[in-house]
Amino acid sequence: MNICVRILRHGLLAVAVCISLGLAACGGGGSSGSSSSLTTNCANPTPLDPNGCVYLGMTDAPGDFLTYTVNISSMTLKRADGATVQMLPQSTTVDFAQYSNLTEFLTGVSMPPGNYVSGTITLDYSNADIQVEDNNGNPVQVTPLDQNGNPITGQLTLTIDLDTGTGILHVAPGIPRLLDVDFNLQASNQVDLNNDTVTVQPFLDAVVNPDINNMIRLRGPLASVDTQGSSYTIGIAPFWTRANSSNPYGRMTIHTTGSTVFEINQQGYTGSAGLAALAAAGPTTATLAMGSFDFTTNQYVATEVDAGSSVPGGTMDAAQGVVTAVNGSTLTLQGATLIRSSQTVTFADSVAVTVGPNTRVHEEGQPNGSFSTSDISVGQRLTVFGTITNPNPGSLAMDASNGFVGMEYTRVDATFMGPDGSGTGMLVNVQSIEDRPISMFNFTGTGSDPASYDVDLNGLSDSGFGVNDPVASYGFVTPFGSAPPDFSATSVTDFANASALVRLNWASPGSTQAFSSIDATNGIVPNLSSSPTADVLRRGGIVVSLTSLPASPVILGNGYGAYAILQNGVVQVHVTFSGFVTDLSNRLTAGASVTGFYAIGGFDSSSNTLTSNKIAVVVH
Repeated sequence: MNICVRILRHGLLAVAVCISLGLAACGGGGSSGSSSSLTTNCANPTPLDPNGCVYLGMTDAPGDFLTYTVNISSMTLKRADGATVQMLPQSTTVDFAQYSNLTEFLTGVSMPPGNYVSGTITLDYSNADIQVEDNNGNPVQVTPLDQNGNPITGQLTLTIDLDTGTGILHVAPGIPRLLDVDFNLQASNQVDLNNDTVTVQPFLDAVVNPDINNMIRLRGPLASVDTQGSSYTIGIAPFWTRANSSNPYGRMTIHTTGSTVFEINQQGYTGSAGLAALAAAGPTTATLAMGSFDFTTNQYVATEVDAGSSVPGGTMDAAQGVVTAVNGSTLTLQGATLIRSSQTVTFADSVAVTVGPNTRVHEEGQPNGSFSTSDISVGQRLTVFGTITNPNPGSLAMDASNGFVGMEYTRVDATFMGPDGSGTGMLVNVQSIEDRPISMFNFTGTGSDPASYDVDLNGLSDSGFGVNDPVASYGFVTPFGSAPPDFSATSVTDFANASALVRLNWASPGSTQAFSSIDATNGIVPNLSSSPTADVLRRGGIVVSLTSLPASPVILGNGYGAYAILQNGVVQVHVTFSGFVTDLSNRLTAGASVTGFYAIGGFDSSSNTLTSNKIAVVVH
């Protein structure tokens, strides 16, 4: 049964949703004070069920962290009558730095019906691993501090209140909800490289949003395959959680199409052939899907599926990162996440990888392509499977000479210089690759010059770009030694419509004059004369001071979004810009001061305007 409903909710839930996600079963959320101990089969919710279903995903706004690993100890929702539901079945370790522009599906929860008016999330920093880049791109371990400057050795809990004057989360049988939680690393943390510390004040928002632009990832062991229905079912195992027989996170059905690309036990397939190979792999086979929600058919549809030994954490060690140098058969992999065959996960930054003639190489999206190690060049993002031969930090080494390398879609941030003269490409000045500064890369032997980098557009248009405009290209680096062109793009984008960031900070206790004007129609104008400690416009790898602009930028709202205010450990999320402006104005009138302002959206340089659907403000 497919249920279609439009939700316009303040606080945790916002905008429209029309879903039936094809879950085979929901994890039952623990509750207290509830009259219902029954659960609902979230594969087929009906109005006759005792409970409703809420599906939970996690993402992260971009931040300046190499790794930000903490435990999520608890996530609850509270009903108006005081009954609470635990959304997570157990503590889960998350590296939030890995989830920028990516959503990971956590669980599906059967919840008693009713009006839910608030939520909490508890983060455990007792074993936190937080690392940032210094000015030279080197990793620096920082110590988390609370607002009083004391080291954080335990848990921090954040409350999110719904605006009951505008709407609440109404859970009803037969009407599923998709809850997407965003941990805003920029708004949550202030880094001090002089003292190697980070001051933490967690800032999260959560919305129901069918227009998720991120790819959505689903992990877990295979339960069954329906070749006639072009689908398979997994037990959800989010992040790097070990799956177990009790399946506490629930089950989910993943739909495929004739163009879904499969990589199973390091062999490529497409469509039904991949589904048949997955069935042959058998139950409990590790799987990882990348895809999106199709709200026309109300299903999760995978564009790419990895399984068996092609999934990190399986039979071989794995490392994920970007190549910064090639020296014969040795690749230097930076920004590396190590996933051992024992399923321990650590951030290692740099790993020396040995490849050879027997190393199998695939390119993402090309299951039938023929590739070798000679196709790997500087700047390419990789997942490498092999054996860790030196586990010591600072000299980590992996032998993949009899292993497997997956070349993945890579992001290049640059400024536009103009057409390349061939009629099929553009020249750019590269600032960063995979968020690492271009100074870290050694292009010796590649034929590439990052200051005049030739991007093959493959039929894409660069007509909307002006000279010196920031531009992001996604695709694959040209094979080693064969440049130019230096890069083959599958997509290109500027920052006029999305992903630009305006950020300002003020030293404690904050500024009462942070804004020159606040108006729901004419926008918010930051006051650059209020002595902010940071004032930046970030567009991909291009970061400039707001003082370099013709004037202080105007921040406008863009319809329904997530406009949030954090004060005294409580986040208030508004779905309308007008409601947010009214709330913020009232707090400032009452004497509140501002320590942080963060807005994400499209930046129009001609009008000096950022049109945003996500704003976070920290006030005291």
